[in-house]
Amino acid sequence: MTKFIGFGFSLLVFMVAAYAFSPRHAPAFPSNGVSVNSLLLLDAAKVGKRIVAVGERGHIVLSDDGGASWRQVTSPTQSTLTALYFLGEKTGWAVGHDSVILKSDDGGTSWRQVNFAPDEQKPLLDIWFADELNGYAMGAYGLFMETSNGGISWQQRKIFDGDTHINAFVSVGDKQFIAGEAGTLLRSDDAGKTWQPLCSPYKGSFFGILPLSDSSLLTFGLRGNVFRSDDAGATWNAVESGTQVALMGGLVSADGRVVLAGQGGVALVSQDQGRSFRLRNHASGKVLAAVLPADKGKDDLLLFGESGVSNFNPGTSAK
Repeated sequence: MTKFIGFGFSLLVFMVAAYAFSPRHAPAFPSNGVSVNSLLLLDAAKVGKRIVAVGERGHIVLSDDGGASWRQVTSPTQSTLTALYFLGEKTGWAVGHDSVILKSDDGGTSWRQVNFAPDEQKPLLDIWFADELNGYAMGAYGLFMETSNGGISWQQRKIFDGDTHINAFVSVGDKQFIAGEAGTLLRSDDAGKTWQPLCSPYKGSFFGILPLSDSSLLTFGLRGNVFRSDDAGATWNAVESGTQVALMGGLVSADGRVVLAGQGGVALVSQDQGRSFRLRNHASGKVLAAVLPADKGKDDLLLFGESGVSNFNPGTSAK
């Protein structure tokens, strides 16, 4: 299989995939000022009042004023970082190309590398922790890694037949779900010990999966495909998105609003738990990879992607 078959249709992954198989050393990036709009940012997380974002060439940037200003912190890697997960306001994890895994114990201010395997040529694409000790990291070619000692050591495990890419992981109630390439949808009912394939409504790639309630979730991916389940993934219903671009990232806000973002500056907004969407467009027309709520007001969003980060009000135009 070629690198990122499903992602091959996506401009986002075309840009970051160039880093995946090229040999690189991993010196630290210094902490300094940064023009955040010059960076390709692939994921972001709210950590208390702080925002942490990661992206190409190991860049890690922080904002402590709701995204008004940003600073770059020292990164122990030059590998492109693809995903973030924070357990509380202190302990955070970042994963990326070269199977790199970083850990922070101070809310993203400093990071250390706890895994790095460039020779395997398997990018990690998502990470999740149940508690301080037990977590999973996953990615290309079916790569699934687990730790039971807080990331001190990691073991690989095969969780399904084949080598399709695992793109996203989410915990919904007492169940965990995986979404990936070639229509891959999996569910675990025992905290990740075993996994069962779900009947997939689509044979293309899923790039994200969002929890809506203890039994409801939304998955999305190539060609604007969006599907909603209300029975823990047993059955799925197609949701009209109004677009055929790849959808890369999403958010379920505290007030229940669902936002999806993708290629061409597309942003989809739902006020009814993902049953229908309104199509909006970011003025830049750039690839969008992640969404967070902004501090300015309940209608404001922060969009992360090809042109760094920007504020966006889905009822008006981008700023």
